[in-house]
Amino acid sequence: MLNRRLRTLAASSLALCWLVTTLAPLAAAQRPSRPSAASTAARPKLVVVIMVDQFRYDFLERFADLFGNDGFKRLMSGANFTNANYDYVPTVTAAGHAAVHTGSVPAMNGVNANTIVDPKTGRSVAFVADPTTHVVTSEGVNMQSVSASPRNMLGTTIGDQLRLSNNFQSKVIAMSQKDRAAVLPGGHKPNGAFWFNAATGSFITSDYYFKELPAWVKTFNTTVRPDKYFNAKWERALPAEAYRRAQPSHIAEQQRLLGEDFPYTINGGQDKPGPRFYAQFEYTPFVADYLENFAEAAITGEALGADEYTDLLAVSFSSPDLVGHTYGPDSQEIVDLYVRLDRTIAALLKFIDRRVGMSNTLIAVTGDHGVAPIPRLMESRGYAGEIISGKGIEQAVNLALRARFGGENWIVAFANDQLFLNHELMAQLKAEPSEVERVAADAALAVKGVAYAFTRTQLVEGRVPAGDLGRRVTNGFFRQRAGDVWLVARPFQYFSEGTGLGTTHGSPYHYDTHVPVIFYGAGVRPGRYNRECTPSDIAPTLAAMLGVEPPSNVVGHVLVEAIADDGRNQMAGQR
Repeated sequence: MLNRRLRTLAASSLALCWLVTTLAPLAAAQRPSRPSAASTAARPKLVVVIMVDQFRYDFLERFADLFGNDGFKRLMSGANFTNANYDYVPTVTAAGHAAVHTGSVPAMNGVNANTIVDPKTGRSVAFVADPTTHVVTSEGVNMQSVSASPRNMLGTTIGDQLRLSNNFQSKVIAMSQKDRAAVLPGGHKPNGAFWFNAATGSFITSDYYFKELPAWVKTFNTTVRPDKYFNAKWERALPAEAYRRAQPSHIAEQQRLLGEDFPYTINGGQDKPGPRFYAQFEYTPFVADYLENFAEAAITGEALGADEYTDLLAVSFSSPDLVGHTYGPDSQEIVDLYVRLDRTIAALLKFIDRRVGMSNTLIAVTGDHGVAPIPRLMESRGYAGEIISGKGIEQAVNLALRARFGGENWIVAFANDQLFLNHELMAQLKAEPSEVERVAADAALAVKGVAYAFTRTQLVEGRVPAGDLGRRVTNGFFRQRAGDVWLVARPFQYFSEGTGLGTTHGSPYHYDTHVPVIFYGAGVRPGRYNRECTPSDIAPTLAAMLGVEPPSNVVGHVLVEAIADDGRNQMAGQR
């Protein structure tokens, strides 16, 4: 009897062991998983989004042998996406900065140009201009000067989502030479957005953010002045052989804002620092060094990356755009500027290494758009380069509409490559808007250099040709701020719209859409990836790496190739 009971007890014990060893793992698998201490610690303390204004991808390849090992080359050793193109037009600064940080396109986030055009008067204002705000300087709020805000941008940014994820414990700081390149990346609720003021040679902000500059900004404006570059000479940084890939000499279409040729003496024609000097300073490589110093001050002053909450710093270097518009992408000035910018970025990475640690930092790098070659230069090389007169297009369209419907002054404005037509005149003459648009489009297409025309009615109804061009125009069409006829010039040609630039950007062509997309640092899987992607993929990829909700209007996709496996995935692969 005793032996039977012992055998029964033993059998029961074996059964209990089987239940524990077999069912317990199943039950555990069904429980909600919690982040382990290791995976929580792996989240970066600091995210840095570096944008370079007018950063065509091929600059990385063309100038690679001129770079050191600690700047662009170091970043390219991370996850380097070589085939990233903006998937909308116009490819301009405001739209690019918004697309990267919202993960979206103009049709969704509303940032469809650098300016907003009044369809009744034709007057235009800067996209970020906000008449309800005022400039904030080191002296306080200037009630006489209108400033800027992100109010016209729809939806959230990756910085907004980061702050929302932890009840605004994370910090977000954005900075640039340009107001729009700081305001839009900062999102709607950053801890600050700052930009350079050429009138005073200092960083300013808007009372949209706060009424007084932070103490660290005031200190910087007092102690780290651009005045130290007064009478500095911008000379070629490398031997003459390095510049053989560029134009051997200037052409008439290149402006001479700094002088006739290297070396350029930077003083604005003044005997002491003042507004003309500060304005000229913006067209030099020295302003990038100055912005890098400001980024270091922000990391220190705001204690970015110093606690358990991930912070974000958005830095946008604008000088390549200013110099590129003036001298063109094939100039010796652009070669030298990027050689020096490489050293500037190396200095920023070195500081982050020392202050936060690269193992605690995640970096994303891109450009807001590319740039076209100078049309006259292309023409001299046997290509069909040309600057198309905006006034000539207005005259041709106005003539055709007057002949068809009568009336005068059919064109309210030609801006952002779009014709804004006179709707009051349409109503007065009882002219059908869709027919007016069609006649205007046909007249514009007859002008030499115009390749495509899309009407408002056509875009609203979704009647666009399949393919990249139709999709990019559709993605750039924000109905409330768009014109009535959208024109696209032929390659290597652009519409003057009254500007005197050497060259520009904004088209759907590769030289304007193709930019770098690079991830480097904590949590990044290194590699060179050639598949098609877009800078709008940066925000959702950062969101996935940070474990936060992506921005509200996101259309981009997670670039999974860039994300390193965590420890659990690695262990799973070993089993």
